[in-house]
Amino acid sequence: MTERKRILSSHSKEIVYNVSKFFESQIQQPTSTPVKAHTERAAEATLVSEATIRRIRREKNEKGRLFSPERQKVRGPYKPVDDFDKCAIRQKINEFYTVRRQLPTIDRLYEPLKCDINFPGSKSLLLKIVKELGFKWKRSQTKRRVLIEKDAIVEKRIQYLNRIKDYRKKGMNLVFIDETWIDTAYTAKKCWQHEDECGVLEPVSRGQRLIIVHGGGMLGFVPNALLIYKAKSCTGDYHHEMNGKNFKKWFTEKLLSNLPEKSVLIMDNASYHSVQFDKCPTTNTKKANIQAYLRLHEIQFDNKLLRPQLLALAKANNQTPKYVIDNIAREKGHEILRLPPYHPDLNPIELIWNQVKQSVASRNVTHRIDDVLKLAHEAVADITVSDWEKTCRHVAIIEEEYRKRDIVIDEQMERLIIDLADSSDSDSDINDHA
Repeated sequence: MTERKRILSSHSKEIVYNVSKFFESQIQQPTSTPVKAHTERAAEATLVSEATIRRIRREKNEKGRLFSPERQKVRGPYKPVDDFDKCAIRQKINEFYTVRRQLPTIDRLYEPLKCDINFPGSKSLLLKIVKELGFKWKRSQTKRRVLIEKDAIVEKRIQYLNRIKDYRKKGMNLVFIDETWIDTAYTAKKCWQHEDECGVLEPVSRGQRLIIVHGGGMLGFVPNALLIYKAKSCTGDYHHEMNGKNFKKWFTEKLLSNLPEKSVLIMDNASYHSVQFDKCPTTNTKKANIQAYLRLHEIQFDNKLLRPQLLALAKANNQTPKYVIDNIAREKGHEILRLPPYHPDLNPIELIWNQVKQSVASRNVTHRIDDVLKLAHEAVADITVSDWEKTCRHVAIIEEEYRKRDIVIDEQMERLIIDLADSSDSDSDINDHA
């Protein structure tokens, strides 16, 4: 008999069990002809394997009832949300306040984002991204939950906008630093092709990955500062391929030596950009090390203090974090300015990277790592000073828009928002965000 594998519901299992019990009762009755074992007969009658019959009987006897197997959810193809889409989401939220004069909610945001950027996910994904961008839920006067940027994020953006405006007034050279990646599978999605020819084939896997590090501004890319290297892995976020040691090496050996005097270096808040020296103790620091830190900074303490007390004392006397990169830059006469969190739209090199990737994709037909490496070098070389000037002016316009929006939104908050404790606002239920 050919064994058939099938998923049985609890109802189907019950039928199989009853049939099995029936044959068991039949085999116990006297008969003139030999009969098969009840398990074998039940298998023939129900068209399931004998092992399944035994498993069902065992489940019924041990648990007293039969259970349906849990079904796994089938997920469709998922398109990652890139930095450009995240910027569009932030701008759409601001648009609700400044243009539409409406309270932004997940339901109200979802459909416009589907139309504007073809948002690929569900409302749950949108909610997750909105929270990652630094927004929180608060109650309005209509007791509906609305999206409000966290005060800390707004404050850091205002500080950044004020500082970069001051640097521009002083005529200082602004250099934007960032990293990106290109897979060997990165190619054009569509091309002209004949019915008899398949054209360019899109690889099944991502292939190998290149990491690109560079910096530039209104004067174009910093000369001789390009770094492209092969990643060890093509999975996960490309940021894990860079660390504080490697970034410091590139920063000191390739970037600083090629900068004009008194430049301002602008970068995001990646961990390897912000490696600290003389770091304040944390909850993972041993008690003896906390004591050593306090002595080093001449902070008086009682030896009888417990570890939590020592840690609180260290944090209370902690000054502004000291970063390794900032110290190196200042020694060379340069300044460091960090972008506010979750604001890649304020970094013009993001637009430059998009040009580089599109150039590589349009010419990548072999999907070989050496060929893609060559294309990447050529794509970077093709970026002109004019390209950089356009992107820098575009970002300057975005900066000004943020300044205006912050004023408008601030004026509306008193009218829209009731100050409630954050603890009373649970944001786990999407229905509350309607």
